[in-house]
Amino acid sequence: IMIELYRVTKRYANGVSALSDVTCTIDDGEFVYLSGPSGAGKTTLVRLLICMEQVSEGQVLVKSRNLRMLRKKSIPFLRRNIGVVFQNFRLLHNRTVFDNVAIGLEIRGIPAAEIRPRVMQTLEMVSLGEYAAAFPQMLSGGEQQRVAIARALVNEPAILVADEPTGNLDSKLSEEILQLLIEVQRRGTTVIVATHDERLMEKFPGRI
Repeated sequence: IMIELYRVTKRYANGVSALSDVTCTIDDGEFVYLSGPSGAGKTTLVRLLICMEQVSEGQVLVKSRNLRMLRKKSIPFLRRNIGVVFQNFRLLHNRTVFDNVAIGLEIRGIPAAEIRPRVMQTLEMVSLGEYAAAFPQMLSGGEQQRVAIARALVNEPAILVADEPTGNLDSKLSEEILQLLIEVQRRGTTVIVATHDERLMEKFPGRI
């Protein structure tokens, strides 16, 4: 089992309950959808998994590690194991596609000689090898989302969480991005896709 949630409740300071008594497990290498309308708590659940929020009640375990017990200095290591893709891409527009993907490796102090082949290999995987020197604003929305996916994958995380990854894309691009995420899962990564797009879930069935 890769992820376990036991009776997880999350209340914010303003009294809003984003999650209430959630229990579920996600297996190693599984592809799952996190579904629900806006405001259902999908993003909150993503934030709990990467320790951007703490649970109010209950337990969250990632690779058998209880996140409530995690020391602050261990959080960066946890986050290296979880790649996150956001709806709004969150790319640095003054840096090239290559630099956007490489930044996490640079922060970790990986040698430049190792960074280059890893970044290029990851860009090839998302069919963007020829755009390494381009800037994000020169790319389409679908291509920018592919850069964001490459950035999440370059650390070779055990888990990839995509929070509404197709929210800003048309239906054709949405299907391409989902196909890519399914391919990532086939290579052995646990993939969680938060979405309210029922059409996509029908076209690409998975556990919801």
